[in-house]
Amino acid sequence: MSNNKIAISADELAILRELEQKVLWLASWTIHHANHLREHVDGLKVGGHQASSASLASIMTALYFRALRPQDRVAVKPHASPIYHAIQYLLGRQTRQKLADFRGYKGAQSYPSRTKDVDDVDFSTGSVGLGVAQTLFSSLVQDYVRAHGWGHDRPEGRMIALVGDAELDEGNVFEAILEGWKQGLRNCWWIIDYNRQSLDAVIREGLWARYEALFAAFGWEVVILKYGSLLAQAFAEPGGDKLRAWIDNCPNQLYSALVFRGGAAWRKRLLDELGDQSEVTRLIESRSDEELSRLMTNLAGHDLPLLIDAFSRTDDSKPICFICYTIKGFGLPFAGHKDNHAGLMTPAQMEALREAMHVRAGHEWDRFEGLRIEPAQLQRFLDRVPFAASDRRPQAARLAPPANLQAAIPAMASTQAGFGALLNELGRGTSEIAQRIVTTSPDVTVSTNLGPWVNRRGLFAREKLADIFKSEHIPSTFNWDFSPRGQHIELGIAEMNLFILLSALGLSYVIHGERLIPVGTLYDPFIARGLDALNYACYQDARFILVGTPAGITLAPEGGAHQSIATPLIGIGQDGLAAFEPAFVDELSVILA
Repeated sequence: MSNNKIAISADELAILRELEQKVLWLASWTIHHANHLREHVDGLKVGGHQASSASLASIMTALYFRALRPQDRVAVKPHASPIYHAIQYLLGRQTRQKLADFRGYKGAQSYPSRTKDVDDVDFSTGSVGLGVAQTLFSSLVQDYVRAHGWGHDRPEGRMIALVGDAELDEGNVFEAILEGWKQGLRNCWWIIDYNRQSLDAVIREGLWARYEALFAAFGWEVVILKYGSLLAQAFAEPGGDKLRAWIDNCPNQLYSALVFRGGAAWRKRLLDELGDQSEVTRLIESRSDEELSRLMTNLAGHDLPLLIDAFSRTDDSKPICFICYTIKGFGLPFAGHKDNHAGLMTPAQMEALREAMHVRAGHEWDRFEGLRIEPAQLQRFLDRVPFAASDRRPQAARLAPPANLQAAIPAMASTQAGFGALLNELGRGTSEIAQRIVTTSPDVTVSTNLGPWVNRRGLFAREKLADIFKSEHIPSTFNWDFSPRGQHIELGIAEMNLFILLSALGLSYVIHGERLIPVGTLYDPFIARGLDALNYACYQDARFILVGTPAGITLAPEGGAHQSIATPLIGIGQDGLAAFEPAFVDELSVILA
């Protein structure tokens, strides 16, 4: 990160703080309205996550109203969907009716959705961990697009994930981190909402250190944002070093419990454990209960100037992990409570919040209601927000499909061999279709018949890497040369990565403005190892070709060891996927064309 501190004017900071509160109000009100005020014929809970939303209100305010640029793309933590929709509502990209119908028919979605939401969602999230990994692979796709000479009329963007700390338990996240290291990942931010609570309870101690070591080991820059400006000032006072040491050693459960109980509980605990030391005692006693509570909950993830400064001083030549300390439910009455994940504020609590935020009854949806800055000034600020200043969706040209595909095929041939021959024949030419094809496979490139294609088109890497066997004059059937012009992305043997990469490649036309034709291959029984990611890719409306080989019962020469009769049922049942099981190569050629 750069050492140059970014200045922000007092006027701009005042506006951002007002918007931060408005975003929190709108998100909380949207959920409250859906559960307590909207007509419920069946009387069932609608749900929503007020606490999970609140922990990201400051971070998303700093991002969307200050740090993001039109070319940046974001995967929002699923449970912070109401914050996202509130921000888009303030920017004029979401409607009041959609918010009022939150989690209802045609309303704003429970989790951000590319295909169902109207407010310009970059990546669908919902099944936790998948949207996180999507940003990593989308960054790699951006490198691929630009290395092939496309997209240079637009600036490079950052692919950003807002990550719940418990979301990092998902195994696919770690598989993606490993692949990112292999591929030279850059232009990627993961911002961890480190509120130290999961769905059920409070997370284990010391996880931040494991996260820091893990990301650093795989080449990420790790930025830890722990203390806000109030705490930093207190640490500089006499006795502040002892207060800091106490906080650093405070167990997560105790910290969360004290957050929930408030200033008097903080005072008692601190005086019981530190109170015989005159300097730190004066530090504590010089503050009222309200001031002490505000001090002890002043974490960096809720400190706008600090967040803005950190997001402004980055070097995107390597991926960056921000570990942002936050409080789940920050600013709400159940902040810190271990049961707050699916908790809902009561009508009485919502009424108290409405009064505290100076929102008049009947004006709950008004965009600038209760704010202390003139609406015209707020609107001028919103009109200049960089993220929303221009059209974020470049239009990709359509590709004309070939009239037919032909290849020299023996009279007796498996469809698996036919697939390789058809692709090899495409690789001979210089058509636009051939230029736009990008293949990928999880360490089964050769055995799924992509070898001839790879021999012709090469493997992709941002930097050249020669096949040493060739330079050493050792005979080999395959050329394993990497270069920025290669058209095959070789993956490690992780099917989740394959499907998420196919999703990223298949969305390049809307994310990066360049249309690709992704073709992924694997042994078809192992499709089941990545079903969640395959379903996710289809839900996002990504466009790709998935080739399962050997497939079927008698369609390949290697016997039944890697063949499945159950896989076709997946293709038939998966929404958004057109499935074929061709029996003949000429049938396959028609399908591919």
